[in-house]
Amino acid sequence: MAKSGDSYTVVVFSGSNTSEPRRFSLKKGFLKFFLGATISFFVVFVVISVQFYQVAQQVKDLGPLRKENKAQKIQIQGFSGTIEDLKSQVLRLVEFDRKLRVMTDIGPPKGSINSFGVGGSEDGSAAQSGISMEDSMRRELELLQSRVIEQEKSYQELEEVVQDRQSLWASTPSIWPTSGWLSSTFGKRISPFSGRLQNHNGIDIAARPGTPIVAPASGVVSYSRFNGGFGRFLKIDHGYGIKTHYGHLSKISVKVGQQVKRGEVIAYVGNTGLSTGPHLHYEVSVNKVTIDPMRYILN
Repeated sequence: MAKSGDSYTVVVFSGSNTSEPRRFSLKKGFLKFFLGATISFFVVFVVISVQFYQVAQQVKDLGPLRKENKAQKIQIQGFSGTIEDLKSQVLRLVEFDRKLRVMTDIGPPKGSINSFGVGGSEDGSAAQSGISMEDSMRRELELLQSRVIEQEKSYQELEEVVQDRQSLWASTPSIWPTSGWLSSTFGKRISPFSGRLQNHNGIDIAARPGTPIVAPASGVVSYSRFNGGFGRFLKIDHGYGIKTHYGHLSKISVKVGQQVKRGEVIAYVGNTGLSTGPHLHYEVSVNKVTIDPMRYILN
């Protein structure tokens, strides 16, 4: 290749001695452009190849991460559902606790059990508030834990009160002493014997003769004998100042000093004493003051 002026001459010799060599003239500008373009293309090709390899490697590594992220998302959704179920169960316990306190007239718990809403964060709400799903679930679990502790204390308080009152409830006359129909109520009435207005200290339950009479609560038999107008008469001391009286009996099946339980047969309906027909005269007294028995009957 010979150099002359602004161009290069390229001479190509053939293998034969008789053939004339071929000459090509290349301008300097064209040769520089061609060499620059070739080098630039090579550099760009190398850079693109390296970047493509890096991207391909990242995509390859991203596959397991996507699978792991999907598995974690499914796990978090399942965990979130479990938390919602627990919250619903705790709310049911709180409501049951409230009903028990109303039924037993115990009053509210010493520590306040604040209600909390059911329903976790909807999709995106945690992100909108700047709280991650993990932090949100951790706070929910901490709240549940505190509610469970408070509920446990409330049930312990209920148990203590119930144990204290269990004996009183067992001694409270809360069931009908016999089957029949109410023929006379508690309070003022016209006496069937004198025709005058007088106070009736109990209720009369008309029934067939020989109908069993049961103890309306646990107690001890304190009186059993014939008592004038009441005929065969029976008294049971239930403690706490509560006593029940039974008159006009045909037969008494318990003895003085005998302990009886609620529902145990103690006597039978009769027509002894001053009576217009077979019935049970039933009284309840608290601290020697007669009380309307209907206030205690629950069944």
